[in-house]
Amino acid sequence: MYNKCMTEIVTLSSGLRLAFANMPYVHSVSMGVFVKIGSKNEAESDNGIAHFTEHMMFKGTETRSAFDIVKETDALGANMNAYTSKEVTAYYFQCLDDTVEQCAAVLSDILLHSVFPSEELDKERGVILEEISMVNDIPDDLSQELCSASFWKSCSLGRTILGTPENVKKFSSADVKNFVSEHYVAENIVLSVCGNISKARAIELAEKYFAFPSKKHSRRTCELPTHFGGEVVSSVKNIEQANLTLAFPAVSYMSDRIPAFNVLSCAVGGGMSSRLFQEIREQQGLVYSIFTYPAVYEDAGALCLYFGTNPKNLNKALTSVMRSIKDLLKSGFGEEDFQRAKQQVKGSLVMGQENSLSIMRSIGKRALFFDEPFSMEKSLREIETLRLEEVNALLPVIFDTKEIGIGYVGKTPTCDISKILR
Repeated sequence: MYNKCMTEIVTLSSGLRLAFANMPYVHSVSMGVFVKIGSKNEAESDNGIAHFTEHMMFKGTETRSAFDIVKETDALGANMNAYTSKEVTAYYFQCLDDTVEQCAAVLSDILLHSVFPSEELDKERGVILEEISMVNDIPDDLSQELCSASFWKSCSLGRTILGTPENVKKFSSADVKNFVSEHYVAENIVLSVCGNISKARAIELAEKYFAFPSKKHSRRTCELPTHFGGEVVSSVKNIEQANLTLAFPAVSYMSDRIPAFNVLSCAVGGGMSSRLFQEIREQQGLVYSIFTYPAVYEDAGALCLYFGTNPKNLNKALTSVMRSIKDLLKSGFGEEDFQRAKQQVKGSLVMGQENSLSIMRSIGKRALFFDEPFSMEKSLREIETLRLEEVNALLPVIFDTKEIGIGYVGKTPTCDISKILR
Protein backbone atom coordinates (compact mmCIF):
# COMPACT_ATOMS: atom_id res chain seq x y z
CA MET A 1 0.00 0.00 0.00
CA TYR A 2 2.94 2.35 0.62
CA ASN A 3 6.74 2.33 0.63
CA LYS A 4 7.86 0.91 3.96
CA CYS A 5 10.33 3.20 5.67
CA MET A 6 12.19 1.70 8.64
CA THR A 7 13.03 4.20 11.36
CA GLU A 8 15.69 4.07 14.06
CA ILE A 9 16.86 6.17 17.00
CA VAL A 10 20.57 6.50 17.74
CA THR A 11 21.78 8.26 20.91
CA LEU A 12 25.11 9.99 20.38
CA SER A 13 27.79 10.43 23.04
CA SER A 14 26.61 14.00 23.71
CA GLY A 15 23.12 12.75 24.59
CA LEU A 16 21.67 14.07 21.34
CA ARG A 17 19.15 11.64 19.82
CA LEU A 18 19.21 11.03 16.08
CA ALA A 19 15.95 9.82 14.52
CA PHE A 20 16.73 8.32 11.13
CA ALA A 21 14.83 6.87 8.17
CA ASN A 22 16.32 5.86 4.83
CA MET A 23 14.30 6.50 1.64
CA PRO A 24 16.52 5.30 -1.24
CA TYR A 25 13.73 5.84 -3.78
CA VAL A 26 13.76 9.68 -3.45
CA HIS A 27 16.35 12.29 -4.44
CA SER A 28 15.98 14.54 -1.41
CA VAL A 29 16.99 14.67 2.22
CA SER A 30 15.05 16.38 5.01
CA MET A 31 16.72 17.31 8.27
CA GLY A 32 15.16 18.91 11.33
CA VAL A 33 16.20 19.93 14.81
CA PHE A 34 13.34 19.52 17.30
CA VAL A 35 13.74 21.32 20.63
CA LYS A 36 11.34 20.29 23.37
CA ILE A 37 10.38 23.82 24.36
CA GLY A 38 7.39 25.98 23.49
CA SER A 39 4.91 28.48 24.87
CA LYS A 40 3.58 25.88 27.32
CA ASN A 41 6.87 26.14 29.22
CA GLU A 42 6.85 29.93 29.51
CA ALA A 43 5.83 32.11 32.44
CA GLU A 44 3.37 34.92 31.82
CA SER A 45 6.24 37.41 32.11
CA ASP A 46 8.21 35.79 29.27
CA ASN A 47 5.32 34.52 27.13
CA GLY A 48 6.49 34.63 23.51
CA ILE A 49 10.21 34.16 24.14
CA ALA A 50 10.35 30.72 22.43
CA HIS A 51 8.78 32.14 19.25
CA PHE A 52 10.90 35.30 19.44
CA THR A 53 14.05 33.16 19.72
CA GLU A 54 13.03 31.10 16.68
CA HIS A 55 12.78 34.27 14.61
CA MET A 56 16.12 35.61 15.86
CA MET A 57 17.98 32.42 14.90
CA PHE A 58 17.87 33.54 11.26
CA LYS A 59 19.22 37.05 11.88
CA GLY A 60 22.96 36.46 11.69
CA THR A 61 25.79 34.30 13.01
CA GLU A 62 29.47 34.86 13.69
CA THR A 63 30.27 34.27 10.00
CA ARG A 64 26.96 34.74 8.12
CA SER A 65 24.63 37.73 7.88
CA ALA A 66 20.86 37.27 7.75
CA PHE A 67 21.03 37.70 3.96
CA ASP A 68 23.94 35.24 3.67
CA ILE A 69 21.77 32.57 5.32
CA VAL A 70 18.88 32.86 2.85
CA LYS A 71 21.17 33.48 -0.14
CA GLU A 72 23.20 30.34 0.54
CA THR A 73 20.10 28.23 1.17
CA ASP A 74 18.44 29.40 -2.04
CA ALA A 75 21.66 28.84 -4.02
CA LEU A 76 21.61 25.22 -2.86
CA GLY A 77 18.02 24.78 -4.08
CA ALA A 78 16.88 24.02 -0.53
CA ASN A 79 13.88 25.07 1.52
CA MET A 80 14.67 26.06 5.10
CA ASN A 81 12.06 27.05 7.67
CA ALA A 82 11.09 26.88 11.34
CA TYR A 83 8.06 26.96 13.60
CA THR A 84 7.15 27.30 17.26
CA SER A 85 4.25 25.44 18.83
CA LYS A 86 3.02 25.12 22.40
CA GLU A 87 5.46 22.27 23.07
CA VAL A 88 8.11 22.28 20.33
CA THR A 89 10.42 24.64 18.47
CA ALA A 90 11.66 23.14 15.19
CA TYR A 91 14.19 24.17 12.54
CA TYR A 92 14.38 22.18 9.34
CA PHE A 93 15.28 22.00 5.67
CA GLN A 94 14.59 19.86 2.63
CA CYS A 95 17.31 19.70 0.00
CA LEU A 96 18.71 17.70 -2.90
CA ASP A 97 20.55 14.63 -1.66
CA ASP A 98 23.91 15.93 -2.94
CA THR A 99 23.74 19.22 -0.98
CA VAL A 100 22.85 17.88 2.45
CA GLU A 101 26.22 18.64 4.06
CA GLN A 102 26.20 22.28 2.94
CA CYS A 103 22.64 22.67 4.26
CA ALA A 104 23.54 20.97 7.54
CA ALA A 105 26.41 23.44 7.92
CA VAL A 106 24.02 26.39 7.56
CA LEU A 107 21.44 24.91 9.94
CA SER A 108 24.05 24.14 12.59
CA ASP A 109 25.55 27.63 12.23
CA ILE A 110 22.27 29.39 13.02
CA LEU A 111 21.56 27.09 15.97
CA LEU A 112 25.03 27.10 17.53
CA HIS A 113 26.59 30.41 16.46
CA SER A 114 23.81 33.01 16.19
CA VAL A 115 24.82 36.35 17.71
CA PHE A 116 21.39 38.03 18.05
CA PRO A 117 22.49 41.55 17.03
CA SER A 118 20.57 44.39 18.67
CA GLU A 119 19.71 46.12 15.40
CA GLU A 120 18.16 42.90 14.03
CA LEU A 121 16.37 42.34 17.33
CA ASP A 122 14.65 45.71 17.03
CA LYS A 123 13.62 45.07 13.42
CA GLU A 124 12.23 41.64 14.25
CA ARG A 125 10.05 43.08 17.00
CA GLY A 126 8.17 44.93 14.30
CA VAL A 127 7.76 41.75 12.25
CA ILE A 128 6.32 39.80 15.19
CA LEU A 129 4.05 42.68 16.23
CA GLU A 130 2.66 42.62 12.68
CA GLU A 131 2.17 38.85 13.01
CA ILE A 132 0.18 39.41 16.21
CA SER A 133 -1.93 42.08 14.46
CA MET A 134 -2.54 39.71 11.57
CA VAL A 135 -3.98 37.03 13.88
CA ASN A 136 -6.18 39.65 15.54
CA ASP A 137 -7.53 40.59 12.10
CA ILE A 138 -8.48 37.00 11.15
CA PRO A 139 -11.74 36.25 12.99
CA ASP A 140 -11.60 32.45 12.88
CA ASP A 141 -7.99 32.38 14.10
CA LEU A 142 -8.79 34.86 16.85
CA SER A 143 -11.84 32.91 18.02
CA GLN A 144 -9.65 29.83 18.34
CA GLU A 145 -7.06 31.77 20.36
CA LEU A 146 -9.80 33.12 22.66
CA CYS A 147 -11.28 29.64 23.04
CA SER A 148 -7.88 28.33 24.10
CA ALA A 149 -7.65 31.05 26.76
CA SER A 150 -11.17 30.18 27.95
CA PHE A 151 -10.59 26.44 28.08
CA TRP A 152 -7.12 26.33 29.69
CA LYS A 153 -7.73 29.35 31.94
CA SER A 154 -4.54 30.47 33.71
CA CYS A 155 -2.58 27.44 32.50
CA SER A 156 0.23 28.34 30.10
CA LEU A 157 -1.46 26.24 27.37
CA GLY A 158 -4.06 28.99 27.18
CA ARG A 159 -1.54 31.68 26.26
CA THR A 160 -0.68 32.68 22.74
CA ILE A 161 2.44 31.26 21.08
CA LEU A 162 3.30 34.70 19.67
CA GLY A 163 3.34 36.34 23.09
CA THR A 164 1.90 39.69 24.13
CA PRO A 165 2.94 42.94 22.43
CA GLU A 166 4.26 44.15 25.81
CA ASN A 167 6.59 41.16 26.13
CA VAL A 168 7.75 41.31 22.51
CA LYS A 169 8.69 44.98 22.96
CA LYS A 170 10.89 44.25 25.99
CA PHE A 171 12.83 41.09 24.99
CA SER A 172 16.58 41.76 24.85
CA SER A 173 19.58 40.00 23.31
CA ALA A 174 20.50 38.79 26.80
CA ASP A 175 17.01 37.25 27.23
CA VAL A 176 17.38 35.31 23.98
CA LYS A 177 20.94 34.17 24.77
CA ASN A 178 19.88 32.97 28.23
CA PHE A 179 16.90 31.13 26.78
CA VAL A 180 19.09 29.34 24.22
CA SER A 181 21.73 28.49 26.82
CA GLU A 182 19.09 27.02 29.13
CA HIS A 183 17.03 25.00 26.65
CA TYR A 184 19.06 24.31 23.49
CA VAL A 185 21.00 21.42 25.01
CA ALA A 186 21.57 17.90 23.66
CA GLU A 187 19.34 16.19 26.21
CA ASN A 188 16.39 18.36 25.10
CA ILE A 189 16.85 17.94 21.34
CA VAL A 190 16.20 15.39 18.61
CA LEU A 191 17.91 15.64 15.22
CA SER A 192 15.68 14.00 12.62
CA VAL A 193 17.04 12.91 9.22
CA CYS A 194 15.09 11.26 6.44
CA GLY A 195 15.69 10.69 2.74
CA ASN A 196 18.29 9.34 0.35
CA ILE A 197 21.08 9.18 2.91
CA SER A 198 22.72 6.30 4.77
CA LYS A 199 22.61 5.86 8.52
CA ALA A 200 26.40 6.13 8.74
CA ARG A 201 26.36 9.41 6.82
CA ALA A 202 23.56 10.82 9.01
CA ILE A 203 25.56 9.95 12.16
CA GLU A 204 28.68 11.52 10.64
CA LEU A 205 26.85 14.80 9.93
CA ALA A 206 25.21 14.80 13.35
CA GLU A 207 28.53 14.42 15.15
CA LYS A 208 30.32 16.91 12.91
CA TYR A 209 27.80 19.75 12.94
CA PHE A 210 25.38 19.42 15.85
CA ALA A 211 27.53 19.54 18.97
CA PHE A 212 24.93 20.95 21.31
CA PRO A 213 26.07 21.42 24.93
CA SER A 214 25.75 18.35 27.13
CA LYS A 215 24.18 19.43 30.38
CA LYS A 216 21.16 18.65 32.50
CA HIS A 217 17.98 20.35 31.43
CA SER A 218 14.99 21.43 33.49
CA ARG A 219 11.75 22.62 31.94
CA ARG A 220 8.94 24.62 33.50
CA THR A 221 5.88 22.41 33.67
CA CYS A 222 2.27 23.31 32.94
CA GLU A 223 -0.13 23.39 35.89
CA LEU A 224 -3.47 22.23 34.53
CA PRO A 225 -6.67 23.86 35.85
CA THR A 226 -8.88 21.88 38.21
CA HIS A 227 -11.82 22.48 35.87
CA PHE A 228 -11.66 23.46 32.21
CA GLY A 229 -13.56 26.24 30.47
CA GLY A 230 -16.70 27.87 31.78
CA GLU A 231 -16.46 31.47 30.55
CA VAL A 232 -17.06 33.07 27.17
CA VAL A 233 -13.94 34.96 26.04
CA SER A 234 -15.02 37.32 23.29
CA SER A 235 -13.87 40.10 20.98
CA VAL A 236 -16.69 42.27 19.70
CA LYS A 237 -15.99 43.40 16.13
CA ASN A 238 -18.22 44.94 13.48
CA ILE A 239 -17.77 42.13 10.96
CA GLU A 240 -20.17 40.11 8.81
CA GLN A 241 -19.90 36.72 10.53
CA ALA A 242 -20.23 35.43 14.04
CA ASN A 243 -17.22 33.18 14.68
CA LEU A 244 -17.47 30.63 17.48
CA THR A 245 -14.96 28.05 18.69
CA LEU A 246 -15.79 25.53 21.40
CA ALA A 247 -13.35 23.23 23.22
CA PHE A 248 -14.34 20.03 25.02
CA PRO A 249 -12.05 18.03 27.36
CA ALA A 250 -10.23 15.20 25.58
CA VAL A 251 -7.24 12.90 26.00
CA SER A 252 -3.52 13.71 25.79
CA TYR A 253 -1.53 12.33 22.87
CA MET A 254 0.26 10.05 25.33
CA SER A 255 -3.05 8.19 25.87
CA ASP A 256 -3.69 4.79 24.30
CA ARG A 257 -7.13 6.17 23.36
CA ILE A 258 -5.66 8.57 20.77
CA PRO A 259 -6.63 6.32 17.79
CA ALA A 260 -10.25 6.29 18.99
CA PHE A 261 -10.15 10.03 19.59
CA ASN A 262 -8.83 10.77 16.07
CA VAL A 263 -11.59 8.69 14.50
CA LEU A 264 -14.20 10.36 16.72
CA SER A 265 -13.00 13.84 15.74
CA CYS A 266 -13.12 12.91 12.06
CA ALA A 267 -16.62 11.45 12.33
CA VAL A 268 -17.98 14.46 14.23
CA GLY A 269 -16.56 17.23 12.07
CA GLY A 270 -13.48 16.14 10.14
CA GLY A 271 -14.78 16.08 6.58
CA MET A 272 -17.67 16.75 4.21
CA SER A 273 -19.44 13.53 5.22
CA SER A 274 -19.06 14.25 8.96
CA ARG A 275 -22.06 14.57 11.24
CA LEU A 276 -21.85 18.33 11.80
CA PHE A 277 -21.01 19.27 8.20
CA GLN A 278 -23.96 17.34 6.89
CA GLU A 279 -26.47 18.51 9.48
CA ILE A 280 -25.50 22.16 9.99
CA ARG A 281 -24.26 23.10 6.51
CA GLU A 282 -25.78 20.70 4.00
CA GLN A 283 -29.21 20.13 5.55
CA GLN A 284 -29.82 23.50 7.22
CA GLY A 285 -27.53 25.86 5.25
CA LEU A 286 -26.57 27.77 8.41
CA VAL A 287 -22.78 27.90 7.90
CA TYR A 288 -20.15 27.86 5.18
CA SER A 289 -17.42 26.39 7.37
CA ILE A 290 -17.78 24.00 10.31
CA PHE A 291 -15.16 21.56 11.50
CA THR A 292 -13.53 19.90 14.50
CA TYR A 293 -9.83 19.47 15.21
CA PRO A 294 -7.78 17.85 17.99
CA ALA A 295 -5.70 20.08 20.27
CA VAL A 296 -3.73 17.45 22.14
CA TYR A 297 -0.61 17.83 24.26
CA GLU A 298 1.63 15.79 26.52
CA ASP A 299 -0.46 16.48 29.63
CA ALA A 300 -4.03 16.87 28.38
CA GLY A 301 -6.09 17.61 25.31
CA ALA A 302 -9.21 19.13 23.83
CA LEU A 303 -11.56 18.54 20.93
CA CYS A 304 -12.19 21.93 19.30
CA LEU A 305 -15.21 22.80 17.17
CA TYR A 306 -15.37 25.92 14.99
CA PHE A 307 -18.11 27.45 12.86
CA GLY A 308 -18.90 30.82 11.33
CA THR A 309 -22.42 32.02 10.63
CA ASN A 310 -24.56 35.10 10.02
CA PRO A 311 -25.07 36.78 13.42
CA LYS A 312 -28.85 36.44 12.94
CA ASN A 313 -28.40 32.65 12.72
CA LEU A 314 -26.05 32.25 15.70
CA ASN A 315 -28.78 31.07 18.07
CA LYS A 316 -30.17 28.57 15.57
CA ALA A 317 -26.74 27.28 14.48
CA LEU A 318 -25.43 26.81 18.02
CA THR A 319 -28.69 25.20 19.16
CA SER A 320 -28.47 22.81 16.21
CA VAL A 321 -24.86 21.93 16.99
CA MET A 322 -25.68 21.14 20.62
CA ARG A 323 -28.76 19.14 19.59
CA SER A 324 -26.60 17.12 17.21
CA ILE A 325 -24.12 16.42 20.01
CA LYS A 326 -26.96 15.44 22.35
CA ASP A 327 -28.34 13.01 19.75
CA LEU A 328 -24.86 11.59 19.26
CA LEU A 329 -24.48 11.01 22.99
CA LYS A 330 -27.82 9.21 23.01
CA SER A 331 -27.39 6.97 19.97
CA GLY A 332 -23.64 6.86 19.27
CA PHE A 333 -22.09 6.40 15.85
CA GLY A 334 -23.35 3.74 13.49
CA GLU A 335 -21.12 1.22 11.75
CA GLU A 336 -21.19 3.10 8.43
CA ASP A 337 -20.06 6.40 10.00
CA PHE A 338 -17.36 4.56 11.94
CA GLN A 339 -15.91 2.75 8.95
CA ARG A 340 -15.92 5.88 6.82
CA ALA A 341 -14.09 7.89 9.49
CA LYS A 342 -11.56 5.09 10.00
CA GLN A 343 -10.76 5.07 6.31
CA GLN A 344 -10.37 8.85 6.28
CA VAL A 345 -7.93 8.74 9.19
CA LYS A 346 -5.95 5.96 7.52
CA GLY A 347 -5.86 7.87 4.23
CA SER A 348 -4.64 11.05 5.92
CA LEU A 349 -1.97 9.11 7.76
CA VAL A 350 -0.62 7.41 4.65
CA MET A 351 -0.84 10.41 2.34
CA GLY A 352 0.80 12.56 4.99
CA GLN A 353 3.88 10.31 4.78
CA GLU A 354 4.50 10.54 1.05
CA ASN A 355 7.71 12.60 1.18
CA SER A 356 10.90 12.90 3.18
CA LEU A 357 9.83 16.14 4.87
CA SER A 358 6.61 14.77 6.38
CA ILE A 359 8.31 11.57 7.54
CA MET A 360 11.17 13.58 9.05
CA ARG A 361 8.65 15.53 11.11
CA SER A 362 6.81 12.39 12.27
CA ILE A 363 9.90 10.47 13.35
CA GLY A 364 11.40 13.55 15.00
CA LYS A 365 8.38 14.29 17.17
CA ARG A 366 7.89 10.62 18.01
CA ALA A 367 11.47 10.39 19.25
CA LEU A 368 11.19 13.68 21.15
CA PHE A 369 8.11 12.74 23.17
CA PHE A 370 8.05 8.93 23.22
CA ASP A 371 11.76 8.16 22.77
CA GLU A 372 10.83 5.45 20.29
CA PRO A 373 10.88 5.07 16.49
CA PHE A 374 7.80 6.08 14.52
CA SER A 375 6.08 3.07 12.93
CA MET A 376 3.57 3.52 10.14
CA GLU A 377 2.63 -0.16 10.44
CA LYS A 378 1.82 0.27 14.13
CA SER A 379 -0.21 3.44 13.52
CA LEU A 380 -2.26 1.81 10.78
CA ARG A 381 -2.75 -1.34 12.84
CA GLU A 382 -4.10 0.73 15.75
CA ILE A 383 -6.72 2.27 13.45
CA GLU A 384 -7.53 -1.00 11.67
CA THR A 385 -8.13 -2.93 14.91
CA LEU A 386 -10.18 -0.17 16.50
CA ARG A 387 -13.71 -1.16 17.46
CA LEU A 388 -16.86 0.96 17.22
CA GLU A 389 -17.47 0.45 20.95
CA GLU A 390 -14.16 2.13 21.79
CA VAL A 391 -15.10 5.27 19.86
CA ASN A 392 -18.62 5.46 21.26
CA ALA A 393 -17.25 5.00 24.79
CA LEU A 394 -15.32 8.25 24.36
CA LEU A 395 -18.37 10.35 23.50
CA PRO A 396 -19.59 10.98 27.11
CA VAL A 397 -15.97 11.52 28.22
CA ILE A 398 -15.42 14.31 25.72
CA PHE A 399 -18.79 16.00 25.41
CA ASP A 400 -19.03 17.13 29.01
CA THR A 401 -21.13 20.28 28.68
CA LYS A 402 -20.07 21.48 32.14
CA GLU A 403 -16.51 22.11 30.95
CA ILE A 404 -16.49 23.94 27.63
CA GLY A 405 -14.04 26.57 26.42
CA ILE A 406 -15.79 29.30 24.41
CA GLY A 407 -14.17 31.84 22.08
CA TYR A 408 -16.37 34.31 20.19
CA VAL A 409 -15.55 36.99 17.59
CA GLY A 410 -18.22 39.09 15.90
CA LYS A 411 -20.95 41.63 16.56
CA THR A 412 -22.50 41.66 20.02
CA PRO A 413 -24.41 38.35 20.12
CA THR A 414 -28.20 38.58 20.38
CA CYS A 415 -28.39 35.23 22.22
CA ASP A 416 -26.94 33.91 25.48
CA ILE A 417 -24.19 31.55 24.27
CA SER A 418 -23.51 30.08 27.71
CA LYS A 419 -27.18 29.32 28.27
CA ILE A 420 -27.50 27.48 24.95
CA LEU A 421 -24.43 25.39 25.70
CA ARG A 422 -25.76 24.33 29.08
